[in-house]
Amino acid sequence: MRRRLALSLCGGLLVALFVVPGGTLQAQGKRGGRITGTVTDGKGAPLADVRIAITTKANASFRKEVRTGKDGAWAALLNDATVAYHYRFEKAGYVSVETDKKVPIWNPGEQATGDRGSEANSILDVQLPPAASASKTDG
Repeated sequence: MRRRLALSLCGGLLVALFVVPGGTLQAQGKRGGRITGTVTDGKGAPLADVRIAITTKANASFRKEVRTGKDGAWAALLNDATVAYHYRFEKAGYVSVETDKKVPIWNPGEQATGDRGSEANSILDVQLPPAASASKTDG
């Protein structure tokens, strides 16, 4: 009986060690964020394989890269929704676009309840204009 009690206490302590740090982060407001969007060309057609580099001034070593799919859609999960992120969209033949955006704390239950408050704020749609063609020179 004592051995079971000791094992239960040890198991409970291990669970507390793993659970408390995550709870502490959430209590401090450092919860993750989710951002999605689409990238289109100058005519509104989806652009595939656009490279999106995500950085933040809050953490100089942070860098995340994602790419758009065939439908121009992209998504990223970010660990800290308390800071603003910088997004750079690049594709050969198009003008690069840069923008800053802070993601809201992601609440997966929002979609189920129909509350689109922060979900709508987590969308970043971008249009990449085609790069200017090389100028012709008179010869």
